[in-house]
Amino acid sequence: MEFSAENVTFMIKSVLSCNVFRFENRFYEQRRGLAMGNRIAPLLAVIYLAHIERITLTSGILLYKRYIDDVFVIGSTEVGVETMFEKLNSFDPNVSFTMERPDNDGYLSFLDTKVRITGGRKEHVWHKKEASANILVHAKSAHPHFIKANVVRNLIKTKDKLCTAIDSTVETTIVRILEENGYN
Repeated sequence: MEFSAENVTFMIKSVLSCNVFRFENRFYEQRRGLAMGNRIAPLLAVIYLAHIERITLTSGILLYKRYIDDVFVIGSTEVGVETMFEKLNSFDPNVSFTMERPDNDGYLSFLDTKVRITGGRKEHVWHKKEASANILVHAKSAHPHFIKANVVRNLIKTKDKLCTAIDSTVETTIVRILEENGYN
């Protein structure tokens, strides 16, 4: 069975027009944007951001990486990055980008890493954002022992895989997360 562009457009509009939710026993319709939890929302966000990027990102960018709505940019100059940021934010009044600057050690967070360039080389360290919940399968849960062992193993393996630089706070953070979830 083949679908025409009109069929696909009709189906997408149908899905997006059914954004109804209940709050304090009253029903509301979301009229703009994509509802959280809507299965098509991540795909449409990626398509729309790619459209914005094609039009606004034209020069001065050495590295541009995006995962859904988290973007990491290295520009040839700080002014170039500022200009790109302004272009991105002027494209659509309903889409707003924010910019983070490197911390005191020169690291900039991206997903679950912090990245910096030192001596022309990229350094990565594992990073857990403050807003992220430190919820793992609890050590006292009814899950099989091998599942709980894999939780610990995968946390350490991820840290080892991502880190190219030594950061003492990483080990401390991992120990704290494990202890908060009942592991000793």
